[in-house]
Amino acid sequence: MHTLLLLRHAKADASMNTEDHKRPLSKRGIEDASMMAERLKKRGYTPDSIISSDALRAMTTADIFAKTLERELILNHALYNTDEQSVSDLIEGMDEEIKDLVLVGHNPTWEVLVEYFTNETICMRPCSLVQISFDTAWKDIQKGDGDVIYFDDTKEGIR
Repeated sequence: MHTLLLLRHAKADASMNTEDHKRPLSKRGIEDASMMAERLKKRGYTPDSIISSDALRAMTTADIFAKTLERELILNHALYNTDEQSVSDLIEGMDEEIKDLVLVGHNPTWEVLVEYFTNETICMRPCSLVQISFDTAWKDIQKGDGDVIYFDDTKEGIR
């Protein structure tokens, strides 16, 4: 069994007049990421790998989670400004020794992926996360193969 946790970056600072890739988190975004990382830690979740988009807001969110969960953070530019097929290809290429994978990135791709893998529609607000389980190898995952086992966001909490 494998689990994939898709984490949308926390709230970015919209007041910053900078290019998209370099937008930082807002103060609230930093607070939300810290709170959500602690919630995940309290659940006893320990991923094998955390891979993040290299956009500043995603990277900062991922760094907070990596430090809280005491895991190494891997940056991957391919997760920035991407589509669901590119992310699916990355997932299919994962080493089978990685059982619990966290990907940190952006909407609308994350919502599309959740629906593709689970046939469920979930609104992924900033800093929300969804954990999906698969009973197959990474390379064999197909549309609808996953089941949502955990969803959490900063507004509505765990569902």
